[in-house]
Amino acid sequence: MVRKTQSIEIVGVGNFNIYPIKVKEVDYNKVNSEGKILNKKILEPSIPAKFIYVDKENNEVQKDKVFIDFNGLKIQQIKRTDKIKNFEIVDKTEIYNLTESGLSFLDTDETTLNIFNEKIQDKAITFKLKKSTIGFNFYRAYILKLNGILVMISGKGNLSKAIEEFKQMNINKQEKTEIIIQKVEVKADEIEDLIQI
Repeated sequence: MVRKTQSIEIVGVGNFNIYPIKVKEVDYNKVNSEGKILNKKILEPSIPAKFIYVDKENNEVQKDKVFIDFNGLKIQQIKRTDKIKNFEIVDKTEIYNLTESGLSFLDTDETTLNIFNEKIQDKAITFKLKKSTIGFNFYRAYILKLNGILVMISGKGNLSKAIEEFKQMNINKQEKTEIIIQKVEVKADEIEDLIQI
């Protein structure tokens, strides 16, 4: 859900309420080797919290026996991306649909640069990217040329979807406001059939 975090005034223009777009992280179930769901049990509520995983009988499961249920596949770790087989060539304006992104410069050899210039031209290559062996976060990545330099823009989120959710939130807010206004403006004789004494 989108939440207002701040209001600002731009003098001579007006007031604005700020609603940051946050990507909802996918939380995968932790399971044992048989695929039974495990629960996290906090041992010390410090930062970071110290915890263990337990089965439904409250028996501790050793860390090397804890798996992630990754869409039906039991795994403990996914290595970071080092080879991309599945990619698409797309219009580079697709990068603007990311809600959170980071930018990296790319260095390559002359042969790769010539192939990129010939096949990709003024478009972008897009693919799924895992940046780290820690965690289960995946990103949408784009490789393109900006001002003659190869860059990779990687990020998360879907701006089109976020815009629709924001519009719906405003519609819902207006409907609630209208209902309140209607209740405030109702005359007693208009609702006398609803009154029970």
